Amino acid sequence: MDILSSEIYQDFKAQGLISAHYGNETRVYNIVPAELAGRGDLVFVEHEKYLSAALESEVAAIVTTAKIAESLELKNTAVLTAPNVRMAMAYLRQKYTDRNVYDSEWGQIHATAVIHESVTIPEGVVIGPNVVIGANVKLGQSVVIMANSVIEFDVIIGARTVIYPSCVISYNCHIGEDCILKAGCVIGSDGQGFAQDADFHHHRIPQTGRVVIGNKVVIGSVTTIDRATYTETKVHDGTIIDAQCHLAHNVVIDEDCILVAQTGIAGSSRFGKRVIASGQTGILDHVTIPDDTMLLHRAGVHSSIKESGIYAYGPAQPFKKYTKNIAIFQRLTEVWSRLRNLEKQVADLSKK
Repeated sequence: MDILSSEIYQDFKAQGLISAHYGNETRVYNIVPAELAGRGDLVFVEHEKYLSAALESEVAAIVTTAKIAESLELKNTAVLTAPNVRMAMAYLRQKYTDRNVYDSEWGQIHATAVIHESVTIPEGVVIGPNVVIGANVKLGQSVVIMANSVIEFDVIIGARTVIYPSCVISYNCHIGEDCILKAGCVIGSDGQGFAQDADFHHHRIPQTGRVVIGNKVVIGSVTTIDRATYTETKVHDGTIIDAQCHLAHNVVIDEDCILVAQTGIAGSSRFGKRVIASGQTGILDHVTIPDDTMLLHRAGVHSSIKESGIYAYGPAQPFKKYTKNIAIFQRLTEVWSRLRNLEKQVADLSKK
């Protein structure tokens, strides 16, 4: 990275991510956290508590709020203001310091890749070592498929989607545009469908549906999303799924949800828009979670939630009730002792 602070302003002012440039023009060589900053660096300062570290290190540029910028008088540091500092961080780092997934040491298509003759490779596609791409797969422009990934027949992958090493996308699944599938995730595995006979022997029910992933979806490492029994398991646009999550057959996740690591969602459950499930959330089958709901502290949801809100623990309960219950639980020995004393007092009174 080697860029003038004024050029950063020009790159992002039209989007509204950077609203103004103050002070001298400086040259920026790197983007770092405030506590590690030095000369030539750019830092983001969202709160005043991080400001002193940035000022002491004489950084080249500070991206901060308009309110903080008003208090600054700097000679050798450029100040860039942003309506949303974290949004500015996201897009500046994407543009200037992110990994370039198109700069492959293997070239555009590695010699060991196995690609069915029916597949057309569009402009800008990068395919790594030992990738397998089956019949009638449709790839959008600038798709990246890294080493050892398997794309089975009839899959559709939208433009600019990046598939990291050792992913499996099973047959007939659809992946949207601008998605990121991190290492080892499996899309379209068979759901857990079995019938039992009178002797409790298991008999497989074919899972012949598919998985449909919307646009700008991120799927974490070693996450599994099962194909539907008949129709679709679906993840809508903008949803973020962390590592080691599991979505069972026929699950539907609506737009802009966040599923944190090790969340498990059983078959045919549905999340509304903007639902947040914190780590190790567990959802039973055929459960519905409404829009704008937060599930916290290893929430275990046994039945559908009727009203949006914050829920915690298992069985999941409203957060205010949960915090009160936890407070009592931490004093359970004391409460039990007091109860025993009261019982003894009542017993003594009854003898009189």
